[in-house]
Amino acid sequence: MSGSGTSLTLVLTGGLLVACGVYLLLAPSLTRLVLGFILAGNGLNVLILAAGGLGPADALTQAMILTAIVITLGMAAYLLALAYRTWQLSGDDLVQDDVEDRRIANAAHRIRLRRELSAQRAEYRAERKAALAIARHRRQELRDSLHESRRELRARARLERAIAARAEDYEYLEEETETDTDFTRPPNDSAGGGAP
Repeated sequence: MSGSGTSLTLVLTGGLLVACGVYLLLAPSLTRLVLGFILAGNGLNVLILAAGGLGPADALTQAMILTAIVITLGMAAYLLALAYRTWQLSGDDLVQDDVEDRRIANAAHRIRLRRELSAQRAEYRAERKAALAIARHRRQELRDSLHESRRELRARARLERAIAARAEDYEYLEEETETDTDFTRPPNDSAGGGAP
Protein backbone atom coordinates (compact mmCIF):
# COMPACT_ATOMS: atom_id res chain seq x y z
CA MET A 1 0.00 0.00 0.00
CA SER A 2 2.84 2.38 0.82
CA GLY A 3 4.55 1.58 -2.52
CA SER A 4 1.51 2.58 -4.60
CA GLY A 5 1.02 5.77 -2.55
CA THR A 6 4.66 6.71 -3.08
CA SER A 7 4.49 6.07 -6.84
CA LEU A 8 1.25 8.13 -7.04
CA THR A 9 3.01 10.98 -5.24
CA LEU A 10 5.93 10.70 -7.64
CA VAL A 11 3.60 10.70 -10.66
CA LEU A 12 1.72 13.77 -9.40
CA THR A 13 4.98 15.59 -8.58
CA GLY A 14 6.46 14.74 -11.98
CA GLY A 15 3.30 15.85 -13.78
CA LEU A 16 3.25 19.14 -11.86
CA LEU A 17 6.94 19.80 -12.68
CA VAL A 18 6.38 19.04 -16.38
CA ALA A 19 3.29 21.29 -16.52
CA CYS A 20 5.13 24.21 -14.90
CA GLY A 21 8.12 23.62 -17.19
CA VAL A 22 5.96 23.65 -20.34
CA TYR A 23 4.26 26.86 -19.16
CA LEU A 24 7.64 28.54 -18.69
CA LEU A 25 8.91 27.21 -22.05
CA LEU A 26 6.15 29.19 -23.81
CA ALA A 27 7.43 32.54 -22.45
CA PRO A 28 9.45 34.81 -24.78
CA SER A 29 12.14 35.39 -22.13
CA LEU A 30 15.27 33.22 -22.36
CA THR A 31 15.64 33.08 -18.57
CA ARG A 32 12.15 31.66 -18.20
CA LEU A 33 12.89 29.30 -21.07
CA VAL A 34 15.94 27.94 -19.18
CA LEU A 35 13.93 27.55 -15.96
CA GLY A 36 11.14 25.79 -17.87
CA PHE A 37 13.63 23.45 -19.53
CA ILE A 38 15.17 22.55 -16.15
CA LEU A 39 11.75 22.00 -14.51
CA ALA A 40 10.48 19.89 -17.41
CA GLY A 41 13.68 17.80 -17.40
CA ASN A 42 13.47 17.17 -13.66
CA GLY A 43 9.76 16.31 -13.96
CA LEU A 44 10.54 13.75 -16.68
CA ASN A 45 13.29 12.27 -14.46
CA VAL A 46 10.78 11.88 -11.62
CA LEU A 47 8.29 10.23 -14.01
CA ILE A 48 10.99 7.80 -15.23
CA LEU A 49 11.79 6.98 -11.58
CA ALA A 50 8.09 6.37 -10.86
CA ALA A 51 7.79 4.14 -13.94
CA GLY A 52 10.86 2.08 -13.03
CA GLY A 53 9.92 1.58 -9.41
CA LEU A 54 11.76 2.49 -6.23
CA GLY A 55 13.62 -0.78 -5.75
CA PRO A 56 17.45 -0.82 -5.80
CA ALA A 57 17.54 -3.67 -8.33
CA ASP A 58 16.46 -1.55 -11.35
CA ALA A 59 19.79 -0.18 -12.58
CA LEU A 60 18.50 0.72 -16.08
CA THR A 61 16.10 3.31 -14.66
CA GLN A 62 18.82 4.89 -12.58
CA ALA A 63 21.24 4.97 -15.54
CA MET A 64 18.61 6.68 -17.73
CA ILE A 65 17.94 9.27 -15.02
CA LEU A 66 21.65 10.01 -14.58
CA THR A 67 22.08 10.42 -18.34
CA ALA A 68 19.06 12.74 -18.50
CA ILE A 69 20.46 14.82 -15.61
CA VAL A 70 23.76 15.28 -17.45
CA ILE A 71 22.06 16.23 -20.71
CA THR A 72 19.73 18.67 -18.90
CA LEU A 73 22.70 20.26 -17.12
CA GLY A 74 24.59 20.73 -20.40
CA MET A 75 21.59 22.24 -22.18
CA ALA A 76 20.86 24.52 -19.21
CA ALA A 77 24.47 25.78 -19.26
CA TYR A 78 24.27 26.46 -23.01
CA LEU A 79 20.92 28.28 -22.73
CA LEU A 80 22.15 30.36 -19.79
CA ALA A 81 25.21 31.41 -21.80
CA LEU A 82 22.95 32.30 -24.74
CA ALA A 83 20.65 34.33 -22.47
CA TYR A 84 23.59 36.18 -20.94
CA ARG A 85 25.01 37.02 -24.39
CA THR A 86 21.65 38.25 -25.59
CA TRP A 87 21.32 40.41 -22.49
CA GLN A 88 24.78 41.89 -23.15
CA LEU A 89 23.96 42.75 -26.76
CA SER A 90 20.39 44.02 -26.51
CA GLY A 91 19.86 44.86 -22.83
CA ASP A 92 17.11 42.26 -22.36
CA ASP A 93 16.73 38.53 -22.81
CA LEU A 94 13.53 38.55 -24.88
CA VAL A 95 13.49 36.42 -27.99
CA GLN A 96 12.54 38.61 -30.95
CA ASP A 97 10.22 37.32 -33.63
CA ASP A 98 11.88 36.37 -36.87
CA VAL A 99 11.00 38.54 -39.88
CA GLU A 100 10.13 35.46 -41.93
CA ASP A 101 7.91 34.18 -39.12
CA ARG A 102 6.13 37.53 -39.04
CA ARG A 103 5.66 37.46 -42.83
CA ILE A 104 4.22 33.92 -42.69
CA ALA A 105 1.96 34.89 -39.79
CA ASN A 106 0.73 37.98 -41.67
CA ALA A 107 0.10 35.94 -44.83
CA ALA A 108 -1.85 33.37 -42.81
CA HIS A 109 -3.78 36.19 -41.14
CA ARG A 110 -4.63 37.72 -44.54
CA ILE A 111 -5.77 34.34 -45.86
CA ARG A 112 -7.95 33.84 -42.79
CA LEU A 113 -9.42 37.34 -43.19
CA ARG A 114 -10.16 36.68 -46.88
CA ARG A 115 -11.92 33.45 -46.00
CA GLU A 116 -13.96 35.17 -43.30
CA LEU A 117 -14.79 38.01 -45.70
CA SER A 118 -15.88 35.62 -48.45
CA ALA A 119 -17.97 33.66 -45.92
CA GLN A 120 -19.59 36.89 -44.72
CA ARG A 121 -20.26 37.95 -48.32
CA ALA A 122 -21.85 34.60 -49.11
CA GLU A 123 -23.96 34.84 -45.96
CA TYR A 124 -24.97 38.42 -46.83
CA ARG A 125 -25.91 37.39 -50.38
CA ALA A 126 -27.96 34.47 -49.10
CA GLU A 127 -29.75 36.70 -46.57
CA ARG A 128 -30.34 39.35 -49.24
CA LYS A 129 -31.68 36.77 -51.68
CA ALA A 130 -33.99 35.38 -49.00
CA ALA A 131 -35.16 38.91 -48.08
CA LEU A 132 -35.79 39.74 -51.74
CA ALA A 133 -37.73 36.51 -52.19
CA ILE A 134 -39.82 37.31 -49.12
CA ALA A 135 -40.39 40.88 -50.38
CA ARG A 136 -41.39 39.59 -53.83
CA HIS A 137 -43.75 37.09 -52.25
CA ARG A 138 -45.22 39.80 -50.03
CA ARG A 139 -45.63 42.17 -53.00
CA GLN A 140 -47.34 39.40 -54.97
CA GLU A 141 -49.64 38.72 -52.03
CA LEU A 142 -50.46 42.45 -51.79
CA ARG A 143 -51.10 42.62 -55.54
CA ASP A 144 -53.35 39.58 -55.37
CA SER A 145 -55.28 40.99 -52.42
CA LEU A 146 -55.56 44.36 -54.21
CA HIS A 147 -56.89 42.68 -57.36
CA GLU A 148 -59.28 40.62 -55.28
CA SER A 149 -60.58 43.69 -53.42
CA ARG A 150 -60.94 45.55 -56.74
CA ARG A 151 -62.94 42.63 -58.12
CA GLU A 152 -65.12 42.65 -55.04
CA LEU A 153 -65.62 46.43 -55.31
CA ARG A 154 -66.50 46.14 -59.01
CA ALA A 155 -68.93 43.31 -58.28
CA ARG A 156 -70.47 45.35 -55.46
CA ALA A 157 -70.74 48.42 -57.71
CA ARG A 158 -72.40 46.31 -60.44
CA LEU A 159 -74.76 44.86 -57.87
CA GLU A 160 -75.57 48.29 -56.49
CA ARG A 161 -76.13 49.62 -60.03
CA ALA A 162 -78.39 46.65 -60.80
CA ILE A 163 -80.30 47.20 -57.57
CA ALA A 164 -80.59 50.92 -58.33
CA ALA A 165 -81.78 50.17 -61.87
CA ARG A 166 -84.36 47.69 -60.55
CA ALA A 167 -85.45 50.21 -57.97
CA GLU A 168 -85.90 52.80 -60.71
CA ASP A 169 -87.85 50.23 -62.75
CA TYR A 170 -90.07 49.48 -59.77
CA GLU A 171 -90.58 53.19 -59.13
CA TYR A 172 -91.50 53.66 -62.80
CA LEU A 173 -93.86 50.71 -62.66
CA GLU A 174 -95.41 51.98 -59.46
CA GLU A 175 -95.91 55.39 -61.02
CA GLU A 176 -97.54 53.81 -64.06
CA THR A 177 -99.79 51.61 -61.96
CA GLU A 178 -100.73 54.55 -59.82
CA THR A 179 -101.68 56.55 -62.89
CA ASP A 180 -103.52 53.56 -64.36
CA THR A 181 -105.50 52.88 -61.23
CA ASP A 182 -106.00 56.49 -60.40
CA PHE A 183 -108.84 57.11 -62.77
CA THR A 184 -112.17 58.69 -62.29
CA ARG A 185 -115.25 56.56 -62.59
CA PRO A 186 -117.60 57.42 -65.26
CA PRO A 187 -120.88 58.55 -63.99
CA ASN A 188 -123.34 55.78 -63.50
CA ASP A 189 -126.34 56.26 -65.69
CA SER A 190 -128.54 54.24 -63.45
CA ALA A 191 -127.73 56.42 -60.58
CA GLY A 192 -128.83 59.44 -62.59
CA GLY A 193 -132.36 58.04 -62.79
CA GLY A 194 -132.54 57.59 -66.50
CA ALA A 195 -133.41 54.23 -67.93
CA PRO A 196 -131.77 53.11 -71.02
